[in-house]
Amino acid sequence: MAQEQTVSHNFVKKHLKDNPTLYPIHQEKLGYFCRHINSGYKTYDQNKNEGAGHKKIEDFAKEIIAIHNKKFNSYTHDFKLNYYKQPQYLTKIVGDYSASLVSKNDPTHIFTFVNPVDDARIDRIKEIINGYYVLINNTKTDDLKKAYLQRLILQMVSGIHLLSVHLYSDSFIIWRSLIESISYYKIISISDQKTANLFMTRRDDTAKIIGLVPASKAEMVSISSQIENRKMGKSASWWEKQRFSWAKKIIAKGDPSAKLLMERVNLGKYYPHYQVASLFTHEYMLSENDFKEIAFMDYLINLYWRALEEIKEEIKTQFELSDQSLSTIKKHEETIRKLLKASREDFHRFSEIISD
Repeated sequence: MAQEQTVSHNFVKKHLKDNPTLYPIHQEKLGYFCRHINSGYKTYDQNKNEGAGHKKIEDFAKEIIAIHNKKFNSYTHDFKLNYYKQPQYLTKIVGDYSASLVSKNDPTHIFTFVNPVDDARIDRIKEIINGYYVLINNTKTDDLKKAYLQRLILQMVSGIHLLSVHLYSDSFIIWRSLIESISYYKIISISDQKTANLFMTRRDDTAKIIGLVPASKAEMVSISSQIENRKMGKSASWWEKQRFSWAKKIIAKGDPSAKLLMERVNLGKYYPHYQVASLFTHEYMLSENDFKEIAFMDYLINLYWRALEEIKEEIKTQFELSDQSLSTIKKHEETIRKLLKASREDFHRFSEIISD
């Protein structure tokens, strides 16, 4: 029979950062951590997935204590003095952390094997995206709106994956594509069937233009002629007509552009961020170290969360999701809203700077 794994008082004392002068680190406090960590690890050990790997108790304990250390300074003086007398405090930290580890070690989880020690905000976004992925991406559909929403979730999976492994610049490039794709989805949603048909035609024509699908010379001449004949802005180039003319009904007047499309579907506030992302996509003129008003990771987490907020209701409506099926997702959403409060002012201030 395997020996039960535990952590000692000395181990906890080594990693605990409570100010020993103001908040003495005594045997009762050390016992509190040992008791809850050992009990939580036992539960985790029983539920972990061996195939996906698992944590040693020392790593498990260090991360639980690190979560406490990070939270500690935000508490009141009275709470700091007595938190170790409240079982629910550490029980919640241990329970939430264990559940996250087990969830991300589940081979059916879309983020399996991706950084089990995430920033808490990234951790919540992962659970939310995985929740939507499970609910909608197993649905086989020919419906354009549903298929597009499935694609948007997969784009978010890619972007959050990159955030999780700290490839921030690449994640920003994915976000740029994501917000543009969301604007396309919204245009299709508010337009008639003719616009959806034109979008599909544009997709099929593009495959022929770049040679993915064989096409006769006559077909290519016809495609070129149709593109040139579409009434767009006076200064629109051939490629702009080819790219945007499917949405001409909503563009109406004005030269076609990503900016105009975003503005038509109330996403114009994201265009300055889209422009900043373009510097990473095309020229790589900036790096994460150039961001002073807001930490680059904080900035990207806010952008991804706001992008998700733009399509959540659409997902619920198009796939007819019940409140019951979304209950776990909603709990994670409540948590991330609280976690994002700390960077909200920085995000708004930076948004104003790049919008001037």
